[in-house]
Amino acid sequence: MEREYYSRGELRTVDVLEDVVAVRVAAGVRGVTPDAFGTPSATAERTIDDPTLAAFRDANWLFVTPSPDVSRSVEEGAAVHDTDQVGRVVRQPDGTVAVATQRLNVQLSEDLSAAEAQRALADAGLTVRNELRFAPNLFEVDAQAGEDSLAASVRLHDDPRFVFAEPAFIEHIPARFTPTDPRFGEQWQWANTGQGGGVAGADVRAEEAWELSRGAGVRVAVIDNGFNPSHEDLAAAIVADSGFFEDAGADPPVFVQGTAGMPNSDHGTFCAGMVGARHDNGVGGCGAAPECVLLLIACLGDQVGTQTTLARAVAYAADPSTEVAGASATSGADILVSSLGPNGAVWQLTQTLELALEFAAVNGRGGRGLAIFWAASNGRNVDVLKDQVVSHRDVIAVVRSDRNDREDNAARGPEVELIAPGVDVFSTKGDGGYGTSTGTSFAAPCAAGCAALALSVDTALTRDELRRIMRESADKIGGVGYDADGHNDDYGFGRVNAHEAVLQAKRARDNRFEPVGTSVLSD
Repeated sequence: MEREYYSRGELRTVDVLEDVVAVRVAAGVRGVTPDAFGTPSATAERTIDDPTLAAFRDANWLFVTPSPDVSRSVEEGAAVHDTDQVGRVVRQPDGTVAVATQRLNVQLSEDLSAAEAQRALADAGLTVRNELRFAPNLFEVDAQAGEDSLAASVRLHDDPRFVFAEPAFIEHIPARFTPTDPRFGEQWQWANTGQGGGVAGADVRAEEAWELSRGAGVRVAVIDNGFNPSHEDLAAAIVADSGFFEDAGADPPVFVQGTAGMPNSDHGTFCAGMVGARHDNGVGGCGAAPECVLLLIACLGDQVGTQTTLARAVAYAADPSTEVAGASATSGADILVSSLGPNGAVWQLTQTLELALEFAAVNGRGGRGLAIFWAASNGRNVDVLKDQVVSHRDVIAVVRSDRNDREDNAARGPEVELIAPGVDVFSTKGDGGYGTSTGTSFAAPCAAGCAALALSVDTALTRDELRRIMRESADKIGGVGYDADGHNDDYGFGRVNAHEAVLQAKRARDNRFEPVGTSVLSD
């Protein structure tokens, strides 16, 4: 059955899987099987790919053909026993599957006062679950009884009090990496001497950059599913403002500041190590910016949830006061990197996450703006434009290169911005050890760490100036053609060159403080 809804101002169509209901078993409830709600859904088994099914199951979701009582409860918007969320399963035209509940995100006109906004929400029959602080009059709400988020989105679209109303779909948002068999190896990404059959010099020129900068004074936010904050090569780098979104029984998820109880993951720990693993401490290797500090933000620990939680993480990275009352906006990050997202070609951006990206890009760093690095899809030569998150104008999309300075069949297209080492690279692991792995997931923090080296040299750089430096300093590798703007669809503006980026940042700083009466321009 086809249904319509609005997102980012566009009318979109989805197929609702007939006779399928998704239920999330409430936290603390044990031994519940699909039989408690109906029968296991054969339609869901046929329609949903295995990784997505497994992720939802791990997050306590069941897909059932509902019993009459459960069907009636869903239609009426009533609670279903032993569950904390219930929804319909929808399939997008691109084949991706999500769960539509009663939850949606709405923004009301900026002209409305706080009291007027609350009255408008009540008049519309909406129940406020959370106020999002990174845009005016932005709320997570539940639709009225008997109405799901799809219907509410359509109903509210023409209401002049509402800027938008879009469903908060429950999605599978995994980590973007393709693991290889762990092995001990040298960090060729920093200094490639030809080890492992590579090409000498096919690296980011980190050793030369470290002569001038090691990232001191720069705070890098890493958003991922989880981290090991006690890792011997990371603990000294992690700041107290780090935190995580706790969603066990919480609706919506609650932000917890600090690392006590933070969920762990190999993926996030590996990414954090690529950025800021310590140096000269007698253990492991080091990160691109071994003297930066790390603001770790864990969310979507089970890889299932809404883009709203991801949006909150992005906003927190830019301004912690969006989640922690009384927190200082100046304790936010200087650079943000994330490697979350589906590995297929398609990821539809919600307006809520877009608002968070825009908030961070404009308001981060006291108005200088937050440079946002994001791992593009690992899908073989997929169209980067189909991923609306990494192709967003405020996001620096990064793909992966190997030790021979060749791209490695990741996403391609006009919005690929940089390429960086991400094949068989060596970093920290969630179990406290070390190993090698492959993915754009690790190219993005490599690039972000190199940007931290440049920003450390000139902290007055705006995010646009830093972004331009990273583009202009990149090496035109691959033996391929670059267009008049210096861009190639597979290699972006080239492979990150940390040394040249640092030199360009130093020149920008020196020119900014040039004595009156002198000029850097020649006749």
